[in-house]
Parts: sequence; structure tokens; C-alpha cells
Amino acid sequence: MIDSWRILSALRDYYAPDGTDDELMPLCAAAARELEIRLKSGADCSDIRLINAAAAAANYRLCVKRLNSDEGVTSFKAGDVTVSVSPAALAERAEKEKNTAMLLALPLLNDDEFVFRQVSL
Repeated sequence: MIDSWRILSALRDYYAPDGTDDELMPLCAAAARELEIRLKSGADCSDIRLINAAAAAANYRLCVKRLNSDEGVTSFKAGDVTVSVSPAALAERAEKEKNTAMLLALPLLNDDEFVFRQVSL
């Protein structure tokens, strides 16, 4: 089994999300389960590529959750300086990071994608 605590640690190290362990652990556990069902036989569950892929997936879920609930600071003003962050842009970046991490973990996962192509002779 992929260790959800290691995923949480990677999530905190790489993405520094707001939230307590109790709030973030369900996202980490869900990401672990999603990868575990795709693991190749004999794959090392402690491989850092799997941990990072699960952390990126948990971060993506967190960004989408915040996007859907309009949580989080999107603008900050200090005197004449204003900093704005688009939640949609954060979710888009998180999706790209998740996809990159999944590509890196691909050698450890079964290919469950179906591709239908024309065969030419």
C-alpha cells in the first residue's frame, strides 16, 4: 500500500497547502487508492515517483475544491501594491503538475487507457 503519510509530507513540502492533517489526509488517501488500483505487479509502493504523483493529484483536488467553493485569498493589497491570484489559474497549473508527475510514475502503473486508431497497411 502507498503510505498516505508520505503523500501528505510530500504535499506539504512541494505545495505548502493550507489546512490541517485531518483536512488534507482524506485527499492523500484518495490519491493513494487511485494509484494503487493501477500499480503493476511487483511495483514498489514506496517509490518516490508514486508518492509525488499522489501528492500532485491531492494538490489538484484541493485546488479544484477551493475553486468550486471560492475559498482562499485571491487578492492582497498593501499600500499601492496589489497582488491577485486567479483560482482557475492555480487549478490549471496544479493539473499540469499532476499530469507531469503521472507521466513520471507511468513505468510503475498499468496502462488502462484505451486508444482506438485506424491501422494502415
